[in-house]
Order: sequence, then structure tokens, then C-alpha cells
Amino acid sequence: MTLIVALGCTDGIVMGSDSASTDSTSGTKSPVIKIQQVGTHPVLVGGSGDVGLIQRITESLNELSLNCNGRFKDTRRALKDAVLPLQRETAADFIALPLQGFNVPPVATVMFGCIQHKVPIILEIEMGGGDTVYGESYGNFNAIGSGKPWAQAIMRPHVRAKRDLELGKIQAYRTLEDSIEIAATGLAPPIHLYTLNVAGTIAKLDPAELERLKKLCELWRELEREALGQLLAPDKEVDTTIPEPSAEANAESAGDA
Repeated sequence: MTLIVALGCTDGIVMGSDSASTDSTSGTKSPVIKIQQVGTHPVLVGGSGDVGLIQRITESLNELSLNCNGRFKDTRRALKDAVLPLQRETAADFIALPLQGFNVPPVATVMFGCIQHKVPIILEIEMGGGDTVYGESYGNFNAIGSGKPWAQAIMRPHVRAKRDLELGKIQAYRTLEDSIEIAATGLAPPIHLYTLNVAGTIAKLDPAELERLKKLCELWRELEREALGQLLAPDKEVDTTIPEPSAEANAESAGDA
């Protein structure tokens, strides 16, 4: 199982993932890094599916000469041209066996986060060859892998709100952490997070920054719990009786007259 998320921000992109690679035969997990930079370009890539196929796709992508200052339609085509031939070749080389996990061809879904003319773009190339850009109409958010439904549910309340990289890091961390907590099997820490700003600079968050995000997410949850408690708290009863004037008040009133 895998979960990779990408969040488009006003000043860049945040991409993150869990780190579990599951062997379908043995049921064991191995820690892996699932997000990489494409060559020296301002492009991040992560894949979900067959590990061998993803490795070959990554090797092919690293040989690309991309013009990220040109038209995005050309970048989009170049990325597809690096991915689709390997998907077809893998399917053609497949030897079907009457065993679970070996009876269908290996497949992979690939997601890119890139900067084109200082504009953050999230692109997914599906296992069937289709490609989709997850822009403003999609909330500048996408997830791939078997953990996708949980990520979509967790991000839904926030997906339409604009975010900068700082908020994007917090949302990405919580989406991944909560999804890992929910998953019975397959997803596992540690969480890996990367930022790609509009200037094209890629940074991997260090353990100290990840620990800071973890603490912020716990504070976020605590504030949610407090808000819910206040929302459900019974309203205080309002005393609507008309108070009787005191003797002192009556005396003062008579003196004024």
C-alpha cells in the first residue's frame, strides 16, 4: 500500500508520502523513499504500484531534457512520452501465472508536482495512460495509492481554501499522519515531505521540522475537540423574571419626587 499527496499552494507545492513498501507475496513491509526530483528540473515525482516499473519510469524521467520555461502542454507531453512506453512494454513482457498477484500485469500510477512559469501544477498519469491536471477546480490537491480515499476524506473540509507553503506543510502532514493511523495495514511512518517553491527550489523537510509539524497537528486536533465541546455545551438559562425594586430604591424614588 502507498499514499502520496500533493498540495498546490500560492507560493509552491508540497508533496509527501508514507514510507512503506509492501511485498504482496510475503506480506512484509520495507521502508522506502517514494518521492524524487526529476533530474535537475523543478519537478517532483512519486509513484504508486509495481516497484520495478516505478524504478524504470524514474530512470527514464531522469534522462529527460525538459523546458520548464516553455509551454506546459509540451512538458505534459514529454512526461507522458517517458512513462507510457514503459507501461506498454511491461504489459507486453508480462507472463501470467495462476497465482494471486502474478495473474495481472504490473501497473503504476505516477504523480508530478512541477513549476511552470512560476505556477504550481499537479499532474497525474494513470495506469491506463490517462492524464489529469489537478488545478484550482480540484482544490489544487491530489492523492494516489491505496490510501487515497482516506486522504480525500481528511482534506475535504480544507480543499477549497487557499494555502501557502506553511499551511500546505501542516495539512499534508496531518493528512498523511491520520491516514497512517486509520490504515489497518500497508501504510507506515516515517512521513517524508518535500516543498517546491515558485522559484524552483526543492527542499526535503528535516526531522526537526517534521517534529514541529507533528506538534502543530496535535494542537490542531485539540482545538477541534475544544470547539466541538463548546458547540455542544448546553446554553445557559436566561432569567426572564422582572426583578422587584428594593426598599432602598423605593425610598430614593420617593425622595426624588
